[in-house]
Amino acid sequence: MPASVPLRRTQTLTWLENGVAMLSFRVPDQSHNVLTAEVLSDLAATLQDLLAGPVLQGLVLVSAREGSFFAGADISQLEQLPDQPAAEIERLCAAGRSLFGQLSSQPWPTIAIIDGGCLGGGLELAISCDFRIATTREQTMLGFPEVKLGLLPGWGGTVRLARLIGLGPAVELAVSGETVDGQTAVRMGLVDACVVPERAIESAQRLIAIEGATRGFLKRRQQQAAAIDLDPHERDFLFATSAAVIMGRTGGHYPAPMMILETILAGASQTAEAAGPGEGEAFAKLASGPIAAQLLRVFRLGERNRRDIGIDSRNAQTPIPRAPGQAESQGYSARAVMPLTRSVIAPAVIGAGIMGAGITASHLRAGFSVMLIDLDPITLAKSVGGILDEAAWSRATKQTDSARALTLAGKLQTSTQLAAIAGSDLVIESVLERRDIKRQVLAAIEQVVRPETVIATNTSTNPITRLAEALVDPSRFCGIHFFNPVRRMTLVEVVCGPDTSDATIAIAVAHAKRLGKCPIVVRDSPGFLVNRLLMPYLHESVEMLRGGIEAKRIDRVARAFGMPMGPIELYDMIGLDTAFYAGAVLSEAYGDRIEASPVIPALVRSGRLGRKSGTGFYQYSPSGGQRARIERPDEGVAELIAPYALPVRPMTDEAISNRLFLPIVLEAVRVLEEGIVRDGRDIDLAVIHGLGFPAFRGGVLAWADSLGVAEIVKRLEPLADLGARMHPTEGLQAMARTAAKFTQL
Repeated sequence: MPASVPLRRTQTLTWLENGVAMLSFRVPDQSHNVLTAEVLSDLAATLQDLLAGPVLQGLVLVSAREGSFFAGADISQLEQLPDQPAAEIERLCAAGRSLFGQLSSQPWPTIAIIDGGCLGGGLELAISCDFRIATTREQTMLGFPEVKLGLLPGWGGTVRLARLIGLGPAVELAVSGETVDGQTAVRMGLVDACVVPERAIESAQRLIAIEGATRGFLKRRQQQAAAIDLDPHERDFLFATSAAVIMGRTGGHYPAPMMILETILAGASQTAEAAGPGEGEAFAKLASGPIAAQLLRVFRLGERNRRDIGIDSRNAQTPIPRAPGQAESQGYSARAVMPLTRSVIAPAVIGAGIMGAGITASHLRAGFSVMLIDLDPITLAKSVGGILDEAAWSRATKQTDSARALTLAGKLQTSTQLAAIAGSDLVIESVLERRDIKRQVLAAIEQVVRPETVIATNTSTNPITRLAEALVDPSRFCGIHFFNPVRRMTLVEVVCGPDTSDATIAIAVAHAKRLGKCPIVVRDSPGFLVNRLLMPYLHESVEMLRGGIEAKRIDRVARAFGMPMGPIELYDMIGLDTAFYAGAVLSEAYGDRIEASPVIPALVRSGRLGRKSGTGFYQYSPSGGQRARIERPDEGVAELIAPYALPVRPMTDEAISNRLFLPIVLEAVRVLEEGIVRDGRDIDLAVIHGLGFPAFRGGVLAWADSLGVAEIVKRLEPLADLGARMHPTEGLQAMARTAAKFTQL
């Protein structure tokens, strides 16, 4: 028999020494290995062939695609599940469990070499083998992200995982949806060894030789098949504590985490074979529900965003225009071009304040060497320590990795001289939110950098069009609006001015993705996209305060809807002085719908700035800062609101919810009508990542569709006396006449 035999489209069999076979997977037409129907069919046929062929000593499963063992199940197949009856979904789960179960029921041991991403169904495949060897490669990450799709592992994952690593760790890994690297997986017992990639096959062969001689793998199989011996009191304690954590994380809005907990604990008291059907039944319940469908849609929105280059034009390059009267000797060649595919190599950030420092740290985390400029040497020096701490923050340990911080220090350059950015190919200005200062800084940047350098501004309120007036060549200028805190907020708005070139946008979008961000391209308008949708929500909350509704009740209703915090809490977190400035800008632009509230400046004048000052709408614990805890509503706020009180309007919680969220729908419709975004799906992705709009509702447009246009118009009717902000737009009225869908706009 040849050393390597291409068995089927997705698999190749290679014979190693001493009767060991290696089955390699490479799924065609995919960027990563995924468990398609073809892969599963091929695996079933291959196992039958191996049983009928020469006697094996062991089987090693590997990926022939570098950096990807298996990324999980085929999403397109998961999207079809809601249309299937529960019995059919349970049958599919049983078929998968049966197939994977064959890997640990053969007369020879099986080993999975995990070199690259091993997620979801891919990890279920791996833990179905007798042994697992992970590699030290950075891309080697293991986890069960099904919970993020509103699902649970359905091919035996909950059953096998608990028997491998214990009930508590199994619940945490499956409920969190987070990943672990190879070394962590060894400590957990999820894999048996972690080796450098070059030694993985050799290690697998050695393990097979040992197990073949001792037959130890048969004893392990018996242990994996048996029920878990657990004291009932320990079980009850684990359920109570885990359920409390889950409810704290999800607010009860997501059924999958609790279902995972219940399924793992129920399966633990049974044999593995008896526990399987219960897992399939739980999976079917989740897969048939509306929340899984919405979360799958959100996943697809993210996938679309990752493929999107940010522009509709596919031209290979865009000319860099020479300004009228600009001489070629000044650097603007009529033949110069800016390629759309150019990667940023030398980024620079101007301004070492909170946002500039966060943007700089984000670049360091992504592996860039970055130049940070601030004219104030004291501000610059003070920012360095915080930047390195932020850049070296470890999600696993919840603290700064000091060794990594020391390494990253070599990638951070600082200067008080603007001339230091002369070699940069992208400069992000992040100075004070004052238009005059920004224009002055942008003009100075243009005088220093090369003609092909992209110049961007990090601004939340200043119109890109007005800032661009300071530049000779506005085609290479755009907005790159990061959100605070930069490390935690994945959304970035790439703002296109009227003269911004396709090349500039494409480069900005690609660069944001290299930073691990989710960029949304928006056309320049007051508030851009996210702040424009946020302000009606915030504004309405203050109007209800003026009408006698308590702050705590407003926030409670918002959290019940699924928001991570209420609008009054959010005001305090943003900072009331910041909110005042942003509100003034938006009020000037949309005064018929968003009048500048007199309440916010009254609080600012009283020294109530929110969390950062220890008091705002609420009073905070003495620890101060953004981590301060709410102690109670600030009793002095009522006195400040009194001069601006509105007639008391008794309201149900449902009416409060309508007042908070329907204005967001109306503003989203206006955004679509004005062409602020290129695709309505960008709105849903933006509100989820930028506003914390609940993902289980699919985004604001998906939520609007769940109500229906007619229902939205009906809910707006009793609010019509509040003014234009509650009146259906012409576009909404047209949709009502045709029963159109928001998500199809």
